[in-house]
Amino acid sequence: MYEIRKVTFSFLLIALSTFLFFVACQDKKSSDQEDDLKTLAFLLNSNTPLDPLSAADCTVPAPTFLSLNQATTTCASCHNPGNANAGFDITSYASVLNRVVVNQPNSSLIFQKINSGSMRGFNNNSINKAVFCWIQNGANP
Repeated sequence: MYEIRKVTFSFLLIALSTFLFFVACQDKKSSDQEDDLKTLAFLLNSNTPLDPLSAADCTVPAPTFLSLNQATTTCASCHNPGNANAGFDITSYASVLNRVVVNQPNSSLIFQKINSGSMRGFNNNSINKAVFCWIQNGANP
């Protein structure tokens, strides 16, 4: 009996998470989705803190924008040229650079969003570090 409840709960949680993800990608302004995305992150247990980062963590050459773009395909599923209402186009270097304070990741809107904001639920330590070091080391194309 316990196993049936556990499986049913897991199925419902997965179905709800999937539904919320697709709802989050609809043509809405990103400011209108903030609460939906925070709820999804909570449901997916993605509120756990990421590893704290500093400039000392960026010991290898920083990734390029192109390599970051390939690593963040999940982001591009909503933030693309065909869905401008999702906030911005993450595939465009110029668009991303508008949300970056070069050499200051903690002051950059894009890093704030993925580190602890509404996009935290779609992030992990390796992507977080790559974006941090990219910004820290000049946010080069």
